[in-house]
Amino acid sequence: MKQSLLVLATLGTLTACQSQPPADPALQALSDHHLSFMRQQADELATELQQLQQAGTGYCQQPPSATEQDSLAELKQHWRSSFAAWSAHQGQSGGPLDAEGLSFAFQFWPDKKDTTGKQLQRQLTAAEQGQPIQYQGATTTLGAMEYLLESDLAPSQRCLLVPEIGIRLAANGQQLSAAWHDANGYQQQLIQMQQQGGATALLTQILGQLAHRYDRIKKKLVLPLNTVAHPRPLFAEAWRSGQSLHFMRTSLVSLEQEYRNGGIRAYLQQDPNHAPVIKALDKAFADTLKHLPEGNNLGYWLEGDRYAALLRFKLSFDQLGYQLKQRLPADLGLNLGFNSTDGD
Repeated sequence: MKQSLLVLATLGTLTACQSQPPADPALQALSDHHLSFMRQQADELATELQQLQQAGTGYCQQPPSATEQDSLAELKQHWRSSFAAWSAHQGQSGGPLDAEGLSFAFQFWPDKKDTTGKQLQRQLTAAEQGQPIQYQGATTTLGAMEYLLESDLAPSQRCLLVPEIGIRLAANGQQLSAAWHDANGYQQQLIQMQQQGGATALLTQILGQLAHRYDRIKKKLVLPLNTVAHPRPLFAEAWRSGQSLHFMRTSLVSLEQEYRNGGIRAYLQQDPNHAPVIKALDKAFADTLKHLPEGNNLGYWLEGDRYAALLRFKLSFDQLGYQLKQRLPADLGLNLGFNSTDGD
């Protein structure tokens, strides 16, 4: 009887082992690098937002003898660092940002009707009159913080809203970081992709995110660029602070880091046949960053003859898009399709 039970147990173990395909070391390494990199970025965002919240509290608790301009400049720098960390997440799809309902928790953009400004003006009026304030939507984002820091307001006015907005941004950053580290969340999705769809499913997910993030950066350019006769500087991402070009640069740098350190480039390097596409992508990233105009303010380059520099940059940027969204997937035998990169 014991022998029969032992045989049944052994057969059951063998059956369970055979029900799952053996792990592909290359795919597992790709998944591990991707997950590790994304978690690192989420942790960095959470840390920056926590520091922004603390800086906001400190600004609003400063003694009357403090130099307001110095403390405001410090708070603005924390905001700038937080937004740069957020730019590494813009355009993510099919991951914790969507699953946790946080896609618009950090930024409301495009904001073509200045919804952020109008809502915050109403909130400031309500707060000054002692009325209750509804913190929701665009009024709890990094854009809302930018409005308060860049508008001509007294410290007492800013501090009607800054502390609470900082608390909510920090809480959302912690929520996103925790979601990335949840073994039953996105990590489990990646495992299922490998087991059920193999290389096609996993590569489609990771390349799809790169393509989606590229499209989000492109929108930062084309909306304000519009036409040479009618540029739209107020459609730029962070026009109030004059940092739109800076955040386009941080987005591009983070996109390249995701390509280089998120597993895809290492995966390609295992097969010599992929050498040409690696070389082309490296060159495309380098050319794009090389031709991105200097400075922080996109609006400056939308004026007069300087507009041509943005058009030159767009040529390099479009070439990067071709390499990233068409040539790379084709080199791996994939077709991302429209839905892979559809959306904001």
